Amino acid sequence: MKKLTLVTLLFIAFAIMLIGCNQPLTVSKADLMEITRHWKEPKVAIWYYTGSDADYHYFRFVDLSETKDYRVKRVEMEIDAPYSLNKNQKNWRVMPWGPMSLQNK
Repeated sequence: MKKLTLVTLLFIAFAIMLIGCNQPLTVSKADLMEITRHWKEPKVAIWYYTGSDADYHYFRFVDLSETKDYRVKRVEMEIDAPYSLNKNQKNWRVMPWGPMSLQNK
């Protein structure tokens, strides 16, 4: 019985950790712009705008072995043609940040 309880507790702790990992990091616009200047592999690194809700604009950064989500308060940042936050990557907009900013020069 004690083994089962310990396994159950470990499973619950692991599930809570996974849920926490999916939460976007809230940053300022200035912090986000600084973060966009750093990447591991320019052929892989890409920034997406994933949508907005009433309070935040959401972004996803994908690079070698890492995917991170960020959000910025809407009052801090203007987005052209904002749309509702969604999980379908087909609807996301690629942002001209990170290595993409070098292509425009």
